[in-house]
Amino acid sequence: MAKSLIDMVATYLGHTREQVLHLSYRAPMTYRRYTIPKKKGGRRLINHPAKQTKSLQYALMNIFLSQLPIHSCAAAYKKKTASEHIPSPLLKNAILHAPYSYSVRIDFTDFFHSISSLDLFNRISNNDINLSISDKEFIENCLFVRVPEGQKGLAIGAPSSPIISNIVMYSLDEQINAIANGISDRVAYSRYADDIIFSTNLRGGCNYFYRAMSELVTRTSSPKLVINRSKTMFSSRASRRVVTGLFIRPDGGTSLGRQNKRYIRKLLFDLKRDNIEPRKLTYLSGYLAFALDVEPDFYNRLAHKYGAELLAVAIGKTHHDVS
Repeated sequence: MAKSLIDMVATYLGHTREQVLHLSYRAPMTYRRYTIPKKKGGRRLINHPAKQTKSLQYALMNIFLSQLPIHSCAAAYKKKTASEHIPSPLLKNAILHAPYSYSVRIDFTDFFHSISSLDLFNRISNNDINLSISDKEFIENCLFVRVPEGQKGLAIGAPSSPIISNIVMYSLDEQINAIANGISDRVAYSRYADDIIFSTNLRGGCNYFYRAMSELVTRTSSPKLVINRSKTMFSSRASRRVVTGLFIRPDGGTSLGRQNKRYIRKLLFDLKRDNIEPRKLTYLSGYLAFALDVEPDFYNRLAHKYGAELLAVAIGKTHHDVS
């Protein structure tokens, strides 16, 4: 790069080079660490960066990371364009796989923690960008954190981690996509963070995809990922199919699922009785926005039962609280 990345970040933030370097040296020590429960048991470690560290990460995202290529199969964390008619990437991803008869879901163990600064530098180099040693040190300090396994990886909780994961996965996405397209003329492959989904109408196609992808991941050294085999799930129209949290009905439609609907109704009932926690009100707002996007008929039934004003309060109150 003709100009130092450190100087570009300093200019972007209105700081001096010395101020930015000082913030970067402190950055790895500014994360607030806590855990949250996983849906299927266990705890997930969150590393939440301090405000000043976030400012460095956002600056690097806008100045530099956003210029690096991301494969079209990466369904998550991408900005919408003006031509996007489907608001939710979750819904868009589910619709992509809905027409097919067979699907397989595969994910990786400790996906974010497995991605290192070396993986990112390899991708940067592959795009014919040369970074100085000081810029590399700056990037590592700003964007990576010490993870439980001892090495430095991406922090779950940092705003920059999702786009970095997509950048690092470009080559692997390209190769996995080639495997998918080699199975049949009509297939669907997408990756939502660490959630790989392949769909086809060819019987046995999912098994072939799984074996070929497993072999590819095993011999790939950057990023060095491990498939979480306990979470691999094969499904068909005869069974319950779930794509990025949405249920695919046998007719090809999408649904929130009975359990999610029951939870939404419970939260609305609690709100109506003025007996809802602020945290759960935030959940309700998100669920309602998602329901309007995914199943507008269900949203309309809720409005008819509980009143449109209550639904507006649920969304409006939460938006006010968050701001």
